[in-house]
This record gives sequence, structure tokens and C-alpha cells, in this order.
Amino acid sequence: MILILLILFVFIFSWLMIFVPQGLNRSIGNTISFIVIAGCLIAIVLNDNYHWGMHQVTTTKTETLLPLKNQQTALGVKKLGTGSEKVVVYRTSVEPKKIQHTSATLTTTASLKTGTPATVKTVTTRWRYQGHWSEVFFGLGQKDGRLSKRHYTFTMPKTWRTIVITNTK
Repeated sequence: MILILLILFVFIFSWLMIFVPQGLNRSIGNTISFIVIAGCLIAIVLNDNYHWGMHQVTTTKTETLLPLKNQQTALGVKKLGTGSEKVVVYRTSVEPKKIQHTSATLTTTASLKTGTPATVKTVTTRWRYQGHWSEVFFGLGQKDGRLSKRHYTFTMPKTWRTIVITNTK
């Protein structure tokens, strides 16, 4: 909506500058349209850079952790690229046959704790619109539910081991 307002008032400002003769009506119209254009641009920048009109919503999901093969190979760490990026490979009771992994984005972190029961806790924080009007104004420019950060906490018994998975060709 804010993009539509911006385009509309740019056309109004241009139309006033071209077709309306100089005078009080043209000055008032140009002032109003310029204020609306500047306000729209400021609001777009604030929304894009500082998430104006949005708030963070955190969800937590805890699942039972299963070993990949046995307790000796319970959790895997796979290095990507030069080795500074890593993903953790794991299995859960929700999908016991499927091997899952953490995402390799800059907003994702993982930590390891010892303890029982064996669980993986995923804390996901997303940007959501604060209300209906925020969604109406900024809905075209920024997607609702954009990922802010994600943290995985793996809790494993002391007998379980983590292995490093190497790329085999």
C-alpha cells in the first residue's frame, strides 16, 4: 500500500508541476504531495532497515534426539566450504528414518549440552507485523515471517559421541 501511495503522489506532484499554473493551489498541492512522498520514503527505509511496524515472535520446539547409527555416532558435524561454516546432522523421533541438519545461514547457531533425556531444542525468532495496518502498508515490500535468528540446543548423554563427517567423493 505504501508503494502505491508513493507512486500515486509522485504522479500527483508531477501533474501539479506540469499542468497547474503557478499560484496558491499549486503550492499547497505540491507541499502536501511532497510531505506524503517524503513520509512514504522515510517509512519504507525505517521498515526495511529497522523493521518499523514489526515485532519479533519466538517459537520453541523440542524433539527427542535419536542417534544417527549408534551411541558412538550419535551426532554428526559436517564442515562446509573452507571449514568455517558447519552444519549439525541429527535424527529426531518425529521423523526417525530421515536425517536432518541445521541450516547453514549466518542467523543460525548451535550449542551442545550434556544431560538426559537426549533432545534437540530449536528456538526460532521471526519478524511479524505488529498489526493489521502495518501489514496493509508494508505487505508489498517485506514478507511477513522473515527469519531473524534460529538457535539449536542439542542435549546428549555423556555416553553419546559427536563425529566429524568428511566429504567423500
